[in-house]
Amino acid sequence: MVMMYWMSAAPRACEGFEPVGRVFDSGRGILLPGIARLTERVNKVAAHAEISRTRYVKPGMTIQVKGLSGSEEPQVGDYSCGPIVTALTPEKGHSYLVDFDYQGTRSCSQRITDVTDPGDPIRVGQAVTCKRPLRIADLRRGDENFLKSFHEQVLDDSRKKEEATQSDSEKAFAMQHEASALDSLGRSDEALTKIDQALKLIEPSKSKDLIATKAGILFSLNRPEAALMLLTPELEKTRTFADSKAPAERASALATYTEGFMTATFAHMQLQQWQDAIGTLADAESPLEGPSFYAYRGLVYRYIMSRAHDPSLANPRLEHDATYYAEHDRTHYGALLRMWQGTETATQASTEMDAVIGGLSGTDRQDARAEELFYTAAYAKFVDGHPDVARSGLKDLDHLAPYGSVEWIYGRRVLD
Repeated sequence: MVMMYWMSAAPRACEGFEPVGRVFDSGRGILLPGIARLTERVNKVAAHAEISRTRYVKPGMTIQVKGLSGSEEPQVGDYSCGPIVTALTPEKGHSYLVDFDYQGTRSCSQRITDVTDPGDPIRVGQAVTCKRPLRIADLRRGDENFLKSFHEQVLDDSRKKEEATQSDSEKAFAMQHEASALDSLGRSDEALTKIDQALKLIEPSKSKDLIATKAGILFSLNRPEAALMLLTPELEKTRTFADSKAPAERASALATYTEGFMTATFAHMQLQQWQDAIGTLADAESPLEGPSFYAYRGLVYRYIMSRAHDPSLANPRLEHDATYYAEHDRTHYGALLRMWQGTETATQASTEMDAVIGGLSGTDRQDARAEELFYTAAYAKFVDGHPDVARSGLKDLDHLAPYGSVEWIYGRRVLD
């Protein structure tokens, strides 16, 4: 379960939180090493999550740490716990470990331990009770851009890691994260220069993930043909690798290149190569993300089929998933799927999504809002025939400024 941390040095309780980043436990020491390495690779690429995050704090100044997995409202989603806020006044020269523990899928706890002496850890900190978060209407009016802050933090961390490491390989991967953050912040020309520098440092046999990052940057620069030219050999290698596995292991094998398959899908979509878009989307797998990824994939499929106007392109598995998650998904994807299949009006779906997205926090809420705005606007333009509504949705997207969102990048090209 990927979860999110925030930290605040504000003097008042429950205020001033800034994102630290996503964290997850890859299962090292419990799962087989190969499986643990796979979870680390997939989560780093797909969710920008790390197995740990480090922050330096000022001694003597009380800080608050907030941890959350999933939604802030317990009824939304099966894997949701928190937010939990813990306060600590750090001492000079001391080290502290923050743990977020799960007891099932609806019960969790957070603890802070002084680990200055690893042989004698001491439990510290105290719980802070906070009110429920503001709902989605307040996000629309707010000035704080959580995604921008998050990518700026990733950029800062990556640059520090690049300076600190000695190995060419480790330096290349730090530069990859730096390039990805620059691209997410709209600085794609700088990102392209950085990823090319990284590719020169790494052995070609280890460049697969960096190539996916470069393809994403090329797509941001409105060069979908170049992105596909770069990705195609790696996509075919991944498919060949997956075909060599047993049927039960095929999805996990394809999931080693989720970023590449999704970038290629959007590149084909921009070029209106609908059959290729569906074929590539069908090979985009992410078992570790679970139902939310497959509900999202079903939504992208509904969009492609609507644009293609060709029932013969239907993919049985994607069709099944889109129908299934329209009925069973309890996130904003379920509401959007029901709108796209015509079982709910846009107004009904919007009311549902306000309730669901209002229970999310920070970057998750901003990401979900961006997806809502794009797919609602696209439905208005390509299904209902209201381009004026789509242009209004694009203005809302620009106002939200969801840095790093592929829907924002793509939306600027098809909604106007």
